Amino acid sequence: MYRVGIVGLGRKALTIDDETHLRWLTNYEMPPTTHVSAYLANPKTQIVAVCAKTRESIERFYQRTGLREVRGYTDFREMFANEKLDIVSVCTHTDMKAQIVIAAAEAGVKGIICEKAIATSLEEADAMIAACEKSGTKLLVNHPRRYHPTYQRAKSLLESGTIGDLVRVHGMMWTWLLHNGTHLWDIMRYFAGDADWVCGWVRDDHPTDPGGYGIVHFRNGIFAFADVGGGQGFSLELHGSNGVIRIDTFHDGVQVEVYADVYPPDPQRPAYQFRPRYLLRREYYPNHPRSTPPMQAALQDLIDTIEQDRQPISSGYDGRAALEIGIAFHASHRAGNIPVSLPLQDRQLRVVSR
Repeated sequence: MYRVGIVGLGRKALTIDDETHLRWLTNYEMPPTTHVSAYLANPKTQIVAVCAKTRESIERFYQRTGLREVRGYTDFREMFANEKLDIVSVCTHTDMKAQIVIAAAEAGVKGIICEKAIATSLEEADAMIAACEKSGTKLLVNHPRRYHPTYQRAKSLLESGTIGDLVRVHGMMWTWLLHNGTHLWDIMRYFAGDADWVCGWVRDDHPTDPGGYGIVHFRNGIFAFADVGGGQGFSLELHGSNGVIRIDTFHDGVQVEVYADVYPPDPQRPAYQFRPRYLLRREYYPNHPRSTPPMQAALQDLIDTIEQDRQPISSGYDGRAALEIGIAFHASHRAGNIPVSLPLQDRQLRVVSR
């Protein structure tokens, strides 16, 4: 039985399941989606302590769960000193995460689930990862799409060659480059690998964490075109040499179009070849109705990483890499919208997201 402590008792930790309008986002999170619900559903975990800024938040936790035996704290350091914890969830605003993760690692916890974005700067993320490496703590950054059946099906289809070789990615989502954009940067990496440069523009629509748009280039030559804050919903298109995989937040599952040549390519004229294509087939892969909710799958992944001594599917390194792409948009914008190479040299450039 893993003894669990939760720091932060807000929306993601406790109440997001109340937001029934999110059920329309069929390719986002599948309820139940809170940290509390995931721990209560897992037979290997027991919540023994929680921490929030106010006693009112702790009382709300008691009223919702009935778990009056769980000890409540308003100081996370006091909680780590008094409780022998195995797993800690960090569900606070991003500007607090680095100090909490580092303190949890130094307290000797076995695993941490940290909400995205991992930090406000690469310097913070570097320190968090270093602390976890030193203590042997497994750090999972909660990017739920990696655990969602839609995206896992899309990755399987891509790796099986359904649309040929991946050549470019188109991604769009609402709101901001770090708080929500981190979802987009992470899932692009999930399909395309590590990025090597970013060229971006930043919007003027938020005082600290605005939206933006631009290009992400990956080490394997794949380009991604991204627009954060310019449209509605979350959409992702994976363009291959022989087709397209489409994922739409408002449409369940994966949509695939497979193309074929009207006539065979001419090997004698590879540089000037015009290749008219036609739609060979269109396929639809719905999600299984009994798929495991991503929050519960993420928790089980963390337990498995502890027991198998491996990195999570969404690791601290992945969290830092997603953060770096978002911060690189700011670095590129400040430099006059020119490409900036990754890894970024300025580890102190700070973007405060929610």
